[in-house]
Amino acid sequence: MPDTTYVPGSGDEQWERQRPEEVGLDPDRLAEAVAWAEQHETKYAVNLQDALDDLTQGEGEYAAIIGPTKPRGGPAGLIVRHGRIVAEWGDPARVDMTFSASKSYLATLAGLALDQGLIRDLDDPVREYVDDGGFDPPHNSKITWRHLLQQTSEWSGTLWGKPGAPCDGAVGNPS
Repeated sequence: MPDTTYVPGSGDEQWERQRPEEVGLDPDRLAEAVAWAEQHETKYAVNLQDALDDLTQGEGEYAAIIGPTKPRGGPAGLIVRHGRIVAEWGDPARVDMTFSASKSYLATLAGLALDQGLIRDLDDPVREYVDDGGFDPPHNSKITWRHLLQQTSEWSGTLWGKPGAPCDGAVGNPS
């Protein structure tokens, strides 16, 4: 069994690799999982502009894509056990655009901020921390970190020249 304290260093060009059986995984089952991932490609177009246009069709002018896109790569991924790569497919080093993953990144950052005391309490109003005017209006002034993380804030305003979706004015209503 590997030393479970291994963590690749910052800037490491190569993570250590191990065979699945060396870390207690069934190589045949792992191969099945990789094959499943490779065979379940997204149904959306490789050209992301086309895919996004299809997704936002009928949503009006404010659903228009802002900024450049680039074609995405094919299925790719890694399976890591105890810090070591045990399976890899596609081109995991390729930089592709991400979308819904941003929610996971933000939740992780919020957890770290809470742990480090940068956010004292999830129920604190965001306006106590952010002084950009976006949390000054009466409705937005009641929004807490918890509302933002649970996506129940109904934040009202304009970003990148696009107005937010109209809300009923009640903070904390699940959408």
